[in-house]
Amino acid sequence: MAAKPIPGYPIELRHIGDHLLRRRLKLGLQQTAAARMIGTGAWNLRNWETGRHGVETRFLPAVIRFLGYCPLPVPRNRGDAVCRERMSRGWSRKRLARVARVDEATIRRIEENTSRLARRPLIAVLGALNIDSQVLKAPDVS
Repeated sequence: MAAKPIPGYPIELRHIGDHLLRRRLKLGLQQTAAARMIGTGAWNLRNWETGRHGVETRFLPAVIRFLGYCPLPVPRNRGDAVCRERMSRGWSRKRLARVARVDEATIRRIEENTSRLARRPLIAVLGALNIDSQVLKAPDVS
């Protein structure tokens, strides 16, 4: 005999809110309790679970801890890897630029996988995020 499905349990995980809803229901938590664990209000969690709003980058580290895994897409290229790692840390582009000592536009160009990036800023960004520059090959680096 199959287990009775939990009402509202998302079958398809289309966005981060679906991941949150599935985990919350699996733990048997009310939105208020789950929101408190994440460090936000129930209204935010409700908006995330319904897909009305996306999760702000600053909440992603707490969301990842709550879920026990990172729900962000697996990177397909170096730009995706930089974006995923930055967001997993809850960092804005501005903060990463400050840590790596590069221009914020450089972060955008790296995340967009722009070709012909200068080597020094690229290495600085990868180093700031502890990403091995050999892991994901990308377009030409001049």
